[in-house]
Amino acid sequence: MMKVLNKSTAAATLIPAVLKQCHWEERYNSYCILKRGLHDYRKFKLSEVNKNYLEREENKCQIQTSDLLYYESNQLSSNNPCEDRLFVGQVAGTDTCLFGVIDGHGGWQCAHAIKHRLPYYIALYLLDDAELTWRKPMLRHDWVQPIEGDEYNNWLNDYVFDIRTADSFNLRYNRRMLQEELLGVESQLVRAFEDLDEDIGTEAVPEGQRITRDTVTRLQTASAGACACTAIVRNGMVHVAGLGDCRAVLGSETQDGNMRATVLTEEHRTYNPVERARLIREHPHEDEDIMFFDERLCGILQPTRAFGDVSLKWSTREKVLMQYVFDDPGYVPNYLTPPYLSCTPDVHSTKLDQNSKFLVIATDGLWDGLSDEECVKLIQNKPSDVNSATWLIQNSLAQHNQQRLSKILSIPPGPICRNVRDDISVIVIYFNDEF
Repeated sequence: MMKVLNKSTAAATLIPAVLKQCHWEERYNSYCILKRGLHDYRKFKLSEVNKNYLEREENKCQIQTSDLLYYESNQLSSNNPCEDRLFVGQVAGTDTCLFGVIDGHGGWQCAHAIKHRLPYYIALYLLDDAELTWRKPMLRHDWVQPIEGDEYNNWLNDYVFDIRTADSFNLRYNRRMLQEELLGVESQLVRAFEDLDEDIGTEAVPEGQRITRDTVTRLQTASAGACACTAIVRNGMVHVAGLGDCRAVLGSETQDGNMRATVLTEEHRTYNPVERARLIREHPHEDEDIMFFDERLCGILQPTRAFGDVSLKWSTREKVLMQYVFDDPGYVPNYLTPPYLSCTPDVHSTKLDQNSKFLVIATDGLWDGLSDEECVKLIQNKPSDVNSATWLIQNSLAQHNQQRLSKILSIPPGPICRNVRDDISVIVIYFNDEF
């Protein structure tokens, strides 16, 4: 006689069997996904204090282009200060819109610089030669503008471009004017990422022998790191450039009315076999166990691609500067054949159609608690009076547990909170209104 199992018994039987076959990190994710599959999502009741804290950074803004309707965003910090950043902008004089989430590590400085500088580097290569001729490198409004009405992301007034950063962009502009135009958005985005990362590293090296306060600031920026995911929407296409462990998920409607999740990014982490194989090819004479010690690159970092982190990129000679300026010299054991860390993004281009409903880009703090499929189903069944990004964040944190969500939100940003969860930044971009 066949034994009939209820949901909880079935889960208790199925989950251990699945976990034995997986890597430890995959085991944890599999357990969460299987367990969450036995429940329904609901709108949680929060205290006024927790509700205000959760919704403090949320934003919604209409976008007047042929491809887009509006976007919704939110950010919830666990670090103090928050190491995540996000940006939304539009290339001046065009319908090209830029969206980005940035996950900083080892400090907030690198993520902050990427937020304010990457949009300009992207615009520099996206624009054709005719468009570039009338734009002046020193006038930021000639390049990228925040979406009209978007006060939260009015990042033009939140960053001071000093002489060296301005010189770096001016030099890139002059080189771009003298070179042939790059063909293909993929090549343009790769160039923008790599050029900005190179400039951040170059600017950290002082001119001459004098160490100034600006030198320390630039070195802090280059020593910290940041993963990033950007989405460029124009001409009926969405182009996603991913670096590190941020993720982009496209929600499309199927013929039966359900939502299909399509991941448009790669996972650049040490447990990804493709990334491990790439690094082994690039460093053929190094011991694999040492290079991936403790499931981290050189025993230090889980992401295998990121901005900054010059301690995994610079030569030994350049790293002497870090020893001179900082008490912590950024020492890396078995540092034999740098660079180990790459800043080359993977770029995926997708043509939008009538079934393309929305795109979610978020830092890894969101995906620690949600699968791709759960994400799109949540948005499909979202209450009409709730911000999409906020809805995703609260369900990722709650794990279907009202008490858990309330406790997590009651912990103020800082070391204790960081041990419980990560910074979370989410942007949900809506392509049409056939919802």
